[in-house]
Amino acid sequence: MSKLLEVKGLKTHFHMHGYTVRAVDGVDFDLNSGETLGIVGESGCGKSQTSMSIMRLVPDPPGKIEAGEVLFKGTDLLKLSDVEMRKVRGNNVSMIFQEPMTSLNPVYSVGYQISEVLMLHRDMTKEEAMKESARLLGLVGMSDPEERVNEYPFQLSGGLRQRAMIAIAMACEPDIMIADEPTTALDVTIQAQILKLMSDLKARTGTSIMFITHDLAVIASFADRVMVMYAGVVVEQSSMRDIFKKPLHPYTQGLLGSIPVLGEVKRNTDGSRRLLNAIAGSLPDHRNFPKGCRFAPRCNKVMSKCWEAEPALVHTEEGHQVRCFLYNDDVQETPAYQEAKAAQGLLRRKRRASAAGETR
Repeated sequence: MSKLLEVKGLKTHFHMHGYTVRAVDGVDFDLNSGETLGIVGESGCGKSQTSMSIMRLVPDPPGKIEAGEVLFKGTDLLKLSDVEMRKVRGNNVSMIFQEPMTSLNPVYSVGYQISEVLMLHRDMTKEEAMKESARLLGLVGMSDPEERVNEYPFQLSGGLRQRAMIAIAMACEPDIMIADEPTTALDVTIQAQILKLMSDLKARTGTSIMFITHDLAVIASFADRVMVMYAGVVVEQSSMRDIFKKPLHPYTQGLLGSIPVLGEVKRNTDGSRRLLNAIAGSLPDHRNFPKGCRFAPRCNKVMSKCWEAEPALVHTEEGHQVRCFLYNDDVQETPAYQEAKAAQGLLRRKRRASAAGETR
């Protein structure tokens, strides 16, 4: 697959009240044509600000894209003028925002808000755009789309508002669609419908998708490749299968270890039920990251080297990258490395046992 989007060394900082918040602090990744890339991590890790930086929607002030490149088909979006960037947004790269009620304008009908995109980017008349808006609402699964175009956001349920946002995002059949937690606050039935809708649209149009979420279950069923972020940087990225079958970074292992497995009951030595695994501590202060590895204060495999220098994002095998000293050549035979590999093997065995219907 060809590279559609290349993000290199992206840094987005917020300057306020005399200090600097390093929200995105050197992010590198690619998005291939026709691919779905899942971006995961706990709240505050920089997922949403990465997407806002790509779209050039970071509020300035207090935010500022300090460094990096965002290459779309070889063109650096960060070097485009505001007028040129407006031609890209919605037409080539579109975005579904996290909360449709605040993203949709409450004083304009849904049909008008879709037709705006069509008139701007596809030179349609108002009548043609409203007709196409109704067709798009029908494509995203709304009943009576000819009537829905005249309704306002407050008249729609959360699921219907999200469908309207998808219709706006897909109006010009963009090359890339960025979805920032589009299923948040929706019940599981509506979540499944929204995910199926996006999968169908991708299959029909070939659109590449960046899917941002904290829900690993959603990623497992939807993404081709997964990127894990922590404290403003990428700590691991690989295919969806490899991330779930053989996670390398202790943070990724912790995230997966906190997921309940159907049919698996964990017990303590006294026979009592054991609580789900939890990652100790919390995200570091983005104003003052600790020296060395940013995950070191919470890591159960930390080594002395982790406190001294920040590890680089290294390739461990084909298509798998990880930011951890456990996988550097000079420390790969340490007890911590052996422990990490043993824990990784145990996790794989447990998941195979669960899939076979066994209970541990």
